[in-house]
Amino acid sequence: MNALVVRPVRFTSQVPEMRRFLELIGLRPWLVSDRGGWADLACAAGRVALHDAATAESAVLPGQTTLGFEAADLDQLARTLEEAGVPGVSVYDEAYGRVLTCRDPDGATIAVDEVPEDLYGYQVHGGLAAAAGLRVTPVKFTDPAGPYGGFLEALGLQADGPVNPYYVKYLAGGGAQGQVGLHHLVGDELPPAAGAGTAAVGLNFETDEQLTDIAARLADGGFSPGILDKAFGQLLGVTDPDGQLVQVHGPANPS
Repeated sequence: MNALVVRPVRFTSQVPEMRRFLELIGLRPWLVSDRGGWADLACAAGRVALHDAATAESAVLPGQTTLGFEAADLDQLARTLEEAGVPGVSVYDEAYGRVLTCRDPDGATIAVDEVPEDLYGYQVHGGLAAAAGLRVTPVKFTDPAGPYGGFLEALGLQADGPVNPYYVKYLAGGGAQGQVGLHHLVGDELPPAAGAGTAAVGLNFETDEQLTDIAARLADGGFSPGILDKAFGQLLGVTDPDGQLVQVHGPANPS
């Protein structure tokens, strides 16, 4: 099986401060650029990449998060996507390695980077592991029962439970490599966390850690988190350095 890792990309004008913010949530650095324009941070399941918005090749806004992935074998994935009828599949070389691009059901370009064999001068960080049970969960605001689920399945993700019109999670590697949430859109406006553009997603997480512990770290770091009690469990919300809302879902309430 072609292991796929969920790795959304946050475009930001302040990579170091966003890195500090995500480390307070519980992520840990994995690959970091010497020049400071790129950082790849690990969760226990999945990763988050930070990209300097000013040097991005595409037109993006600081604070925008786009859906992205990493895969071990792009040629195999390209064949799978083409057989599934996904449009615009292309594999090519970039300065940092090979990348696959395709179009999602909204017509937006989605990129899948190949697992690098050459680190191109990036620093590999080890040491502390990411917080236990921390799972990256980028949320796409769309009809969960619409065509986007089939697109994620073509990429290799699997629905976590029955499809419904409200919210469905799709798991990579059974959840061990991150997950993508499809959330129904209320009204005509995207939530602020989603940013602009059809490829944009909200930067969310799930964790097995008590949210009060994460909130305490964030508060000590100068942020102002809030915790809400919901029917499904607790939810931490906090405004990140880019002015975007980030949500962390805590352990589920026992049924």
